[in-house]
Amino acid sequence: MTAPGKLFILCSIVICLSCRAGDEPDETVPREYLGFAEVNAFRGVIDDPDGYVNLRKDKGTDAPVVAKVKGGQPFSFERKGDDQWCKVKLSSGKTGWMHASRIRLFFTKEDLPGKPEKGDEIDEQAREQGINYYEVTQAAARGDQKALKTFFSVGADGAGAEEHMGVMAVVVHLIGDDVLAEFLRSQPLDFQFRVRNSIDENVTWPFRSLGYLQLHFPKTSNLFFRREIDFPSPDGHYTIHKTFSDQEPTEDSNVTRSQLIDKRTGKVIKDLTAEDTGSGLSREGDVEWAPDSKAFLYYGEGPVKATAYRLSDKSFVKVEVPSLDDPRLTECDPKLGNAYPGLEKIRWSKPGTLVCKKTCYYKSTDNSGPDHEIKRAYEITMTLGPDGKLTIEQKPVEKSE
Repeated sequence: MTAPGKLFILCSIVICLSCRAGDEPDETVPREYLGFAEVNAFRGVIDDPDGYVNLRKDKGTDAPVVAKVKGGQPFSFERKGDDQWCKVKLSSGKTGWMHASRIRLFFTKEDLPGKPEKGDEIDEQAREQGINYYEVTQAAARGDQKALKTFFSVGADGAGAEEHMGVMAVVVHLIGDDVLAEFLRSQPLDFQFRVRNSIDENVTWPFRSLGYLQLHFPKTSNLFFRREIDFPSPDGHYTIHKTFSDQEPTEDSNVTRSQLIDKRTGKVIKDLTAEDTGSGLSREGDVEWAPDSKAFLYYGEGPVKATAYRLSDKSFVKVEVPSLDDPRLTECDPKLGNAYPGLEKIRWSKPGTLVCKKTCYYKSTDNSGPDHEIKRAYEITMTLGPDGKLTIEQKPVEKSE
């Protein structure tokens, strides 16, 4: 998928393990081993409000200036570990040192994957999801909103996931902060946070994603890292307002306040803080409102356990919802063999009705030959009665061998 001979390779980054500045890289190391590599070679451009950055003879702001590097002028650079100074080589052949905070990764459209070839993992995995990876990637890199939604929704694992992270680095840098932020503003909160969590060190290497995004993608960063967020109801009458201990979702960051508020009066209807144990990258949790705004699912402990509340008179009362490890949801048919279930997140299908799709994967107990996997899918419907209790029903929705 990638043209040969490029300095920046998508699925494996070029690593100079023992080269001097200007030498050709002599070894290629897979992306997952980058943390162990001594020196990483990349392409970059400066990112500085002054429009130029001094290239210095040695590390340190008091070292003599070798050259002034202007904005838009690509160069190659090497970074060793978390060193704050990078060794830079200009197209003129001059070499020197530049502070890491002034460098933004540089890509061109030539770094995008070419038309798929047999064996391309990400292309095959995307095709299984009904996605033409080549076409979607090309359109996403042009800033097409629909294509960006599809691109950031691609599911991948193994080698396909590594490829996708490399391509994501290219797409994100080609569209830039303005386009990325504008696109994300139009998306639901949970989608914004999924994108944020996918733009990690695999996308921003050799820089740490949090600091890199804050420096070079400030508008996007303001969406990703907030001190407060709101989950408004569809009719706009209510909102669940959360406040966090820190703006960035570090390991120690958690929810300090979560309140259900009537936006018409500003009155706090219910304090949900005690039920919210989210921290780190999962601190935002999730809220899914029923279509009629008269009930909501509240995830304060991650995607496994939800609490539901329904409007009764002028207050919201709690409804017990089974967790995704509840036997009523996970039970499979023992007659079909040994099984393991896979459950999707519980969601509203209509007012008063929750649904959850379950897939059971059975291994045949027939000893006459190798194990044969049987897949059965079911839809679990949970209907909320007038008494506030859920009635749970299950029915098969598809069958495949």
